[in-house]
Amino acid sequence: MSSIQEVFLETDWDDAAQARQKRDERILDLQSTGLVCVGTDLYNIVNGRRVFVLAASSPPPLDPIRDENSRPRSLRPQRRDPSESRKMNHPLPQYEVR
Repeated sequence: MSSIQEVFLETDWDDAAQARQKRDERILDLQSTGLVCVGTDLYNIVNGRRVFVLAASSPPPLDPIRDENSRPRSLRPQRRDPSESRKMNHPLPQYEVR
């Protein structure tokens, strides 16, 4: 499952509190199935009424090989061989001695 987005309009219920409550109940239902949910409160610019949005998605897969305390490979500092010359576009500065 990729993602779920649901909209709860204030006009669909008696008042805004009831619409927000329905959205929050739906969030709890989806979270109980293991989905990651985010609720957002917005306003309709045409009539000023509140719009309660729910976005749910599957949790990211866990990497069983990587230890929790280890950083991802992309965040580890790269080690260079000191004998390796610098890149051509960044040559070492040359100073003139007089």
